[in-house]
Amino acid sequence: MAITSKDVREEDAEPRLEDEFHAEALEIERAKATTAPEVRCDGGESDHAELREDETRDDDNLHARRTQEMKEAAEAELDLGPVDVGDHVEDREDDSDKTMVVVRTPLEPANEVDARGGKTVAECNPEYPADDDVVVIKYAERTSTDLGPLQGYAFPRSRLEVTARVHDRDGDQEVSE
Repeated sequence: MAITSKDVREEDAEPRLEDEFHAEALEIERAKATTAPEVRCDGGESDHAELREDETRDDDNLHARRTQEMKEAAEAELDLGPVDVGDHVEDREDDSDKTMVVVRTPLEPANEVDARGGKTVAECNPEYPADDDVVVIKYAERTSTDLGPLQGYAFPRSRLEVTARVHDRDGDQEVSE
């Protein structure tokens, strides 16, 4: 059996063009398979792979970390419960004890809701999924008697954690008053 194009020519005094072509194509595929960089299961290339111009090993590791962070955020989003108007929420990125009250839950995703300065909620929060749900809150103070005049702020849903629910969703009557 012929393994390379050279073998095809040696076995047959007048090899068919088709056989030579097939043997050469097989050689090319074998060459690619033995010289292609290995791929790790995290999507990065092996340590002996050549780097592109202006690329460093840290760039590859940074990409892998960001990919993992995005995956974890997406998984966390699946575990997030619904948010209703009136619920109290907390910003996962802010350690302050400010009371945040949900005043609106737009139907559009974060990449379609305007935030500030001509940017969308997704552009202002690039570390969160662009298609994340949006939650609009207002910072209520103890002395507030009306939320209407207070400034509203839009957040990606996965950035917020519900601290107190005001609606009974499960029928267990354990809601904040």
